[in-house]
Amino acid sequence: MRVNEKKFFELAKANGFEAADLSYSHGVSTSFSIFHGEIDSYNEHEDISIDARGIINGKFGAASTEQIDKNTAQFLVESIKNTAKLIEKEEQGIIFKGSKKYHKKNVYNKTIEDMKISDAIKTCLDIEKKLFAYDKRISEVVTIGFEKEVGETTLANTYGLKLKAKSGTYTYYAQISAKDSEEIRTGFKVFASMDPNEFNPDEFVKEVAEDALQKLGSVQCKSKKYPVILNPETASILLKFFLNPIDYEEVEKKSSYFIGKLDTQVASKKLNVIENGLAKNIFFDYFDDEGVAIEKRDIIKKGVLKTYLYTLETAKKAGVEPTGNGVNVGGKTIAKLNQIFVKPGRKSEEELIAGIKEGVYINDLQGMHAGMNQRSGNFSLQSAGFMIHDGKLAEPLSLITVADNILNVFMNVKDVGNNSKLVISTSTTCPSILIKKMSITGK
Repeated sequence: MRVNEKKFFELAKANGFEAADLSYSHGVSTSFSIFHGEIDSYNEHEDISIDARGIINGKFGAASTEQIDKNTAQFLVESIKNTAKLIEKEEQGIIFKGSKKYHKKNVYNKTIEDMKISDAIKTCLDIEKKLFAYDKRISEVVTIGFEKEVGETTLANTYGLKLKAKSGTYTYYAQISAKDSEEIRTGFKVFASMDPNEFNPDEFVKEVAEDALQKLGSVQCKSKKYPVILNPETASILLKFFLNPIDYEEVEKKSSYFIGKLDTQVASKKLNVIENGLAKNIFFDYFDDEGVAIEKRDIIKKGVLKTYLYTLETAKKAGVEPTGNGVNVGGKTIAKLNQIFVKPGRKSEEELIAGIKEGVYINDLQGMHAGMNQRSGNFSLQSAGFMIHDGKLAEPLSLITVADNILNVFMNVKDVGNNSKLVISTSTTCPSILIKKMSITGK
């Protein structure tokens, strides 16, 4: 059952609303996990959410619900009227009339709907058997799982704007333990795509297995400053942390280290970062939660900060155009980065490693929430990776800590690799990045 948009807008008009909008999202997902040859969990879930906003008597109100029935439209209108009476905020909320142009693309792959769960279960059972057979040091397959999700979003308002998007993705994931004597290390991988033909089970098995096995025999390095190569995953984690304070609201509240830094050097000239939510992958989006068109834009160009992120409200305050980064979180709209891309360099990761006599290659970071100070940029994170000796990866490292200031890290980018990878956890396409020096604490 869908919400009756026409009825909602008719009621809004009849109740004296000057403007109103309605956002509807619907998703259906199926997921399961496997343990020791049996289905460990199985879930089918339907998610519906409706967010409505309106301006009445010069005041802005909002309402939301997860229930759709014949009374939903009336409920939303009455709730908006009630919240509008309670809000004392001077700035009036904005119902957006629409962008001049939207870059709509058909990224939905209908074959996602046709993926049979029975086939996915067989694939996961096969993956589990192959992981146990891959190496006798693999002591446990902790979990293997699958999820497929199909969703749709509609945003409409009283100005005649109507935007629609449909998406479909599937995900495989696995976690294992490897043991050698008393040492135990874990391996974990996630694969997500919009194309069922992209998944290669044998390649996935190898990646999961090697992620654990290569950590066996790990040691601690000597504590000092080293040249550091961040692999795509860890580079993307630190990059997202670095860019979090470019939300103009944080700048306005003076809680951002990017205050007054627009069009100034904030990173090495080697670093170029582009925001492009229009890239045709699982993170594609052509409009934000406020209905603003998403565009491709420079975030950092040759180390220079080119833009802050603006919602409709903060853009109005700053006297600029909104950037299409509005995200509705608990009834409040904040600005968040869409997917970002680090422009790759010319050297392969192997060539970056080859240029280091003694250094550290980091492929794991832990404790991001507790170990990162967003105000100062200081961080201290438990890490793992490999030593680099004479231009080659050497012994694995664990129980080491990398500590620095995030501004220093990206100002000291020495080179960027050409091994770009879409990192699912950060919605970032990023290659390995070479940092001149970072403080590593070991033994």
